[in-house]
Amino acid sequence: MNGNSIEDYDAVFATIRPKNAVFGRVLLEMTEEKGVNTNISSTCFFTLSKKNYLYYVLKKRDIKSPNTVVVPSEKAARNVHNQVEPPLVGRKIENLEETEIRKLETVEDIQSFAEGTEYETDVLLFQNYDKGEKYRCLVVGDEIISLKDDSDSWKFKDENPKYSNISDSKEQKIRECMNSLGTSVAEVKLRGEQIFDINPNPDLQLFSDASGKNVYETVADLLKEDEK
Repeated sequence: MNGNSIEDYDAVFATIRPKNAVFGRVLLEMTEEKGVNTNISSTCFFTLSKKNYLYYVLKKRDIKSPNTVVVPSEKAARNVHNQVEPPLVGRKIENLEETEIRKLETVEDIQSFAEGTEYETDVLLFQNYDKGEKYRCLVVGDEIISLKDDSDSWKFKDENPKYSNISDSKEQKIRECMNSLGTSVAEVKLRGEQIFDINPNPDLQLFSDASGKNVYETVADLLKEDEK
């Protein structure tokens, strides 16, 4: 902010890396206390940054999301297949940031993926794999800008996403999710009928280029409305 006081601003669009979750939460709390509008609340940012906690919250609030098993070490991963059957999506989280994601077809794949995981420094997420269509959706208040990922890959890809409307049922799931978490701006990833992930730092340029819409203006207008 170039040395300026937070109070000098009407609104702040904060982009904070998940590894700075604690700092980010404090910063957003201070911003909220000063009455300055932000794109995401401090509580929601903290929840979205801690993926193991995010899926716990989604399940507690009956938001349809992947069945998720969280383990802290290689040893703890030995019986994952008894709780969630392969194929799975394995996600490695280090310092709150995702460093690896892999599709796991067998029990041997699970053990290989977990190898070397250190207790208290890494977290492994194992989630059931839904083969359904993949969508990346930018939510800005009441507006949802959805991009379909038609790639053959099981992963979400940034290359050539297509602007495409989602079904009413998917839109309802997204709105319920955002209302439950208490934020008005975020990227929601859908796989099939499940909320696969939620990103507090959406790539506004990606959505702007793919949709042909002025996403930056849409976000700015939302923050201005919140001032009233």
